[in-house]
Amino acid sequence: MTSLQVIPKIMILDDEPAIRDVLRLRLEREGYQVIQAGNFKEFKKVMVDCDAVLCDIILPGDSGLLALEWTRKYYPFTPVIILTGKPSYETAAEAIRLNAYDYLAKPVEKDELLLSIERAIQHRRLNLEKKRLEEENEAYRLKLEQRVVEQTEALEESQEFLATISNTIADVVVSIRLPDYKIAYANRAVTDVFGYKPEELLDQNIAILFADDSRFEAFQRQKKVALATGQIQIRLEEAMIKKSGQPIWSEMVGVFLKNGDNVTQIICVIRDISQRSLLLGVVAHELRSPLSLVAGFSQAVLRDINDIDRDSIAKYLKVIDDSAARMLRIVDGLLDITSVQLGQVDLKLETVDLNWLVRKFSGDYAYVAGKKNIKLIEKLSEAELKCQCDSAKIGQVISNFIDNAIKFSDVDSKIELIGKRKNNEIWVGVKDEGPGVKSEETQHLFKSFGHTKISNRPTGGEKSSGLGLAICKRIIDAHQGKIGIESELDQGSTFWFSLPIGPKIDKAQD
Repeated sequence: MTSLQVIPKIMILDDEPAIRDVLRLRLEREGYQVIQAGNFKEFKKVMVDCDAVLCDIILPGDSGLLALEWTRKYYPFTPVIILTGKPSYETAAEAIRLNAYDYLAKPVEKDELLLSIERAIQHRRLNLEKKRLEEENEAYRLKLEQRVVEQTEALEESQEFLATISNTIADVVVSIRLPDYKIAYANRAVTDVFGYKPEELLDQNIAILFADDSRFEAFQRQKKVALATGQIQIRLEEAMIKKSGQPIWSEMVGVFLKNGDNVTQIICVIRDISQRSLLLGVVAHELRSPLSLVAGFSQAVLRDINDIDRDSIAKYLKVIDDSAARMLRIVDGLLDITSVQLGQVDLKLETVDLNWLVRKFSGDYAYVAGKKNIKLIEKLSEAELKCQCDSAKIGQVISNFIDNAIKFSDVDSKIELIGKRKNNEIWVGVKDEGPGVKSEETQHLFKSFGHTKISNRPTGGEKSSGLGLAICKRIIDAHQGKIGIESELDQGSTFWFSLPIGPKIDKAQD
């Protein structure tokens, strides 16, 4: 934990001093700041906005559930972990109803406690970040509405005044004549967003900016509905298109101008929100793989609950737990998606044996592959394949390679998971027996949405957002590694990456 990081603060509420001392020492050794209370009254006095609360369920004269309820009311973003020496279905159910983050039975293993606290802190940070983003979006929406109103008033006074103001903002402003939908005015921002000079758009139908006719027709329909219901403006998100043919996703706010009782113009403010849409695609794609593992192993347990042995159940639950933890790490990483978009991937470097990492994901995907009777064959070096890397991010790359290989492989085929040392690099590859990729299509594979230019489709009807390999490339680039594909039509494909063995990376954060 560096000096620049805020030290997490944990509140301990327990009536037994010995237990409080044990918990305090354990947490302080892990770098946490600790506050203590021995009863509910003292708890209310010393409680502050902390990162997590450890709460004993049995307190003198009160219940820990009362402290939980009080915390939820006054500190809604602070997660509460309930500790109990006498677990029961009734107290567990009540704790869940009151939105406890976790419910642990004493004595609690150190690793189990620390993992629960770490996840609780991450959960709190995610919720706070979500709240911040929602407040920013609402502020922007209100600001945008106010801006449109102000610009509309200015236009009514002077077209020249509107031109002066609109050319100083980054959003596109266009004036649309009705009923022919011809563009009467466009500000300079249209060049940055759409690639047109303002004069190129004059007297052009606004449909030229929409991705296709159906998008323009949706805009027309929304205008008609708004006018029929007495609204003075419309707001929509639509696919639009640049002069170059590149699609973008835009937010559009239009205000109606009247001449008497007739609407004669629509003043539109258009904002490029492609990055926000890309974020949603990234989230959906990156969470699909661990979610499929959770769903698959959950179905296996539920289906065979009466026949399956306890060891198998424990193994399945371990995969589910690991996948859930992986999803949490992915979401946490995607909160900083802006830097990823710019190619600036922050790394947490450690010494990792890639043999171990490949075996882990081989085991995780064994059930998913088995649904298509696909064999995962490990061809790994006998020696350890150690290098400096971010294990979570390299795990994303390996997971993506295996997931794609399963998607594009036929039933009763095999997939080879290869790991070896080549000179001063560690080389990892995933080889399938799928249809292969045309040589002219391989250049699109590692670009965002590159799957739209690939003729192959998953053999089992699986879906793909086309973002996974693009993210993989950015991760490998951040490690100063290499990534690629070897493929022949009807002979299968090998997706591979290599990482330098030495600590050559300077973008990492310890």
